[in-house]
This record gives sequence, C-alpha cells and structure tokens, in this order.
Amino acid sequence: LARRGAMAPADERFMHGRAYEGPLDAPRVTWKCDKPPRRDHGAPPWLTATEYEDLPPVLDAKCEQLADLVRLSRKTVLYTGAGISASVIGQAALSGQNKVGWKPETITAKPTLTHRALGLLGRQGLVHSWVQQNHDGLPQKAGCPQECINEIHGSWFDPSNPVVKYSGTLHQLAFPRMEEDAATADLVLVLGSSLSGLNADQIATEAAARSCRPGAGASLGTVCINLQQTPQDGVMSLRIFGQSDKVLALLLRKLGLALPRPGGGDAPRHWPAESRALVPYDGDGRRLPLGSAAPWMWLDLRDGQRVRITPGHNIQGAKQPQYMHIGAKEAPGSSAGAGKSAPGHGAIVRRDEASCSFALTIEGAAMRLGLWWLDAAVRGAVDVLPVVNLKPAFEAAPVLRSAAAA
Repeated sequence: LARRGAMAPADERFMHGRAYEGPLDAPRVTWKCDKPPRRDHGAPPWLTATEYEDLPPVLDAKCEQLADLVRLSRKTVLYTGAGISASVIGQAALSGQNKVGWKPETITAKPTLTHRALGLLGRQGLVHSWVQQNHDGLPQKAGCPQECINEIHGSWFDPSNPVVKYSGTLHQLAFPRMEEDAATADLVLVLGSSLSGLNADQIATEAAARSCRPGAGASLGTVCINLQQTPQDGVMSLRIFGQSDKVLALLLRKLGLALPRPGGGDAPRHWPAESRALVPYDGDGRRLPLGSAAPWMWLDLRDGQRVRITPGHNIQGAKQPQYMHIGAKEAPGSSAGAGKSAPGHGAIVRRDEASCSFALTIEGAAMRLGLWWLDAAVRGAVDVLPVVNLKPAFEAAPVLRSAAAA
C-alpha cells in the first residue's frame, strides 16, 4: 500500500483502489447525472452524482479482498452516512436510488440489511467502533452494542446528545473518541457517505493517509462502499461500487457468516423485557469502578417514573431551539441575570416497542431514550448513562449480596 500513493482520476485503478488485485473492468453506469452529489457542499470538477455498479467478477474479487482485510485488521472502524438509511429514512444528496427528502414515521423505521450485516460484524468482534453520522438508532436496532457506537452528530434516541445543528458543537465525549479512532484505526469502512469535507471525515482520511506511509502507525487504509464517487476515491485501499445491501451480503458469505433474518427466530434480542434493573452506576449515571464495593443503582424506566438528564450532556451544545431552556444559565430570551435554568427533570411517558424507545418528557420537551440504553446499563458497558431517576434507589452489588448471604 505504501508503494502505491494517491491516484489521479485517469489511473486505471482509480475506480478500484490502491490495494486492488483483480479484473480492471470499469463499473457500469446505473444512473447518469452531471450535477454534484450535494448542493450544499463543494466538489472537484470531475465529481458528479452519477451512480455506478461493479461488474460481478470485479465485485467478487473486491469482496474477497475486503474479507481478507477485515480478518487482518487489528481495529476496524465503520464510518457511515445517510446513504445506508436512505431507503427507510430519506436523504439530502442527489441519487438515482432514492428521492431527495425525508420519509414519514422515521422514528419507527426498521434496520436495513446493511444495518443488520454491520450489527452482526459488531457482535462478532470484527468491528470495534462505529462512527455514525446518522441520528436514527438503526445500528442499535440491528443489534450493534451501544458501546461500539459514537453518534458523532447526535441522536434521536439519546436525550443527553440531541441532534447537533451546523452551528452547534459536538458532545465533549464524542469528539475525542472520534479523534482517537481516526488516529488508531487499522481499517476504516466507509458506507453511504459523500466524504464532502465534514470534520468527522477525518476518520476516513487519516487512515487512508497512514496507509500511504511505511513504518510505525501505518494502516490497512480505508475502503469505501458507495454508488457514487467521492473526493477521496484516489486514496482508497479498495473502492467498491454497488448497493451496500448487496455488497455486505456477499462480504458475509466470504467471511462465513449468516445474516440474521429480520424478526426471525435467529434474530438476537438486544434489550431487557423489563423496564427496571439494578445497574453498576452511581447516582449521576457514572459507571462504578471494577471491583467497587459501592452499592448499585436501580434504573427504573417504568411509565410515570421521574428522571433527570445526567451531568455532561450536550443539550446546549446541540443548539436545538426546542431544548435550549434545558441547562441554560438563564432562561432563553430573558434579560441578563434573569430567569432560571431548567435542570433537565422529567418523566417516562411510556415504553414504545414500535420505536424501540422510551418516550420521555423533559422540562416540557418531548425526547426519546433507546431501549438499548437499558441493556448497556445492565452490562455496565458505557461510561455514562443519559438519564437516571430523580431520586434513585440503591442496593448492594449482586456479588457482595450473595457473599453476605452465604
């Protein structure tokens, strides 16, 4: 890889990747467009929204090589954009597959085959981190553990990390985690992103840059799976053109993995059936140190229970108008020094199985908490919980309680 630097569009491997070894047949055009992929982002002169699909022998060769890279990788990071959810959520980019715009009932959207395949890779330990640009909770609904996922631009299902406006700032925990992944990823898989220059694109670009350099810190680079070209195609280790559902189904076969059926008997259950659990966290939602003798907290998310947002949230940073009274130093719109901050107290309205979430009201604003957060809390899998009860109950840790009984 280090011997093959960045490629120009005229290079015969430009649409295949620097590491690719196989037939060099050009992908076929499935949708022709002379406009750039995004109206709201710049693009080099050669880049259009035209969509391509690799020919079957080429796709087979690329997926065989991708499977080898996944097996070799010491740390594989996913970087996903709107394209993987477009069929069920909608999108802003021009496309021949989906219309520009948003679908109705996005909160209850179901994971696509792509989400289920990537979720399986996460459960198999083949994916170590998932930097998710989307807000839709579909990776978690597909079974990827919450601790693997960095919802860098916010989430519909995390009241401590609402969707971040362009004028806002990223969560104080999400940004350094993203930087660490960018610096340490051995292999990055990009799916459904136009790589049009967002800060988070460093996940893809830094791994690609390190693959061009020999010696310490080198990587296997970045693989992009997309229908359209991107500004970064010339530095990709592999460049795969095709629908992500089709590509990932083939990749799983190359890895010897069977894709869980949606709602089938082999689909895993990802969260507890009960809405109340004893969890290894303190009253501010911080995970207790391993081996701590401190009592565990009851996290009670049953209908009507009083809750509060935990410290360190990004509600002010996200700058969503409907939430700006939560955690404000003074009431929005008030004169200097007047008004009071709304501390982030509220209640569980109901458990909603259709959206896989708890509906909450926080300081009069509607919010949601994914059911998967309860699963993560039970396992002690995340550093900080988004919400805790207003007056939580505590109990001796299960191991200590059992020892005392003995």
